[in-house]
Amino acid sequence: MKSKVAIMNKVQINFLKAYSKLIAGLLTIMGYAMSCDSLDEYGTPSAKFIVNGNVSSLETNLPIKNIRVIMQTDTAFTDAAGNYQVADKWGFPEDQSYAVRFQDIDLEANGSYHDLDTIVEFTDPKFTDGDGDWYSGETSKKLDVKLNPK
Repeated sequence: MKSKVAIMNKVQINFLKAYSKLIAGLLTIMGYAMSCDSLDEYGTPSAKFIVNGNVSSLETNLPIKNIRVIMQTDTAFTDAAGNYQVADKWGFPEDQSYAVRFQDIDLEANGSYHDLDTIVEFTDPKFTDGDGDWYSGETSKKLDVKLNPK
């Protein structure tokens, strides 16, 4: 005959197994119910910050072609009219400051100009074309610069 302790242990084990299944079932139902009630999204708010403008010579006022313009990880080159555009596509939608560098890298092809480093500040930016969720849209600033010849 089995001892009372062995019978009690078996009863306790069966109770704990049933209790565990009940708790697991309740948690599953609660998790499903919570996921159906809310459509929480996870992510990071973002916005696109664009800097564009024209690069010309300080001496002649003529546009300068092939000037490299760098802002964070974006690089552009001025066209024949001296125009450029660089952007931060994943900026946080609040006040931002960006270092923008202008470099003459083609030696004498367009003349020779000193590099220029400047800061562009977006204070209280207004965004357009956001999606109403995490993407706030885009904003832009115009920055025309004149480079000094060497």
